[in-house]
Amino acid sequence: MLEHTADHRIEVKGRDVAQLFARSGAALADLLYDPALVEEALRRSVRLHEKDPDVLLVRWLNELLYLREVEEFLWKRIEVEMDEEGRLEAALAGERLDPTRHSARVGLKAATYHQLRIERTPEGVSARILFDV
Repeated sequence: MLEHTADHRIEVKGRDVAQLFARSGAALADLLYDPALVEEALRRSVRLHEKDPDVLLVRWLNELLYLREVEEFLWKRIEVEMDEEGRLEAALAGERLDPTRHSARVGLKAATYHQLRIERTPEGVSARILFDV
């Protein structure tokens, strides 16, 4: 996690875009709570379609924030599949929030487009993402 005034910024790398999205979801979980304390008792799926990868990344992370805040779902494991048309299908394994075992690390409002960058690198793909606190 990189500190930024009133925001939190993460940088994520992956060998391809699908792994980048999975790792960004894992990094978001780590910001919000301790994933090591989460059991894989429930499954959720997320399906999104957006041709612009920047828009898709923000929508993906905001969907995860929705699952956390509204459905009180905490994920431990994420598997992401994507195609060239911008279709994302993700399988999440986790459980509902249990206040006796899970505690919040930081409250985040949303993933933003501010300073958002997805770049191809010799190793694969990297992204810089800013979250509103």
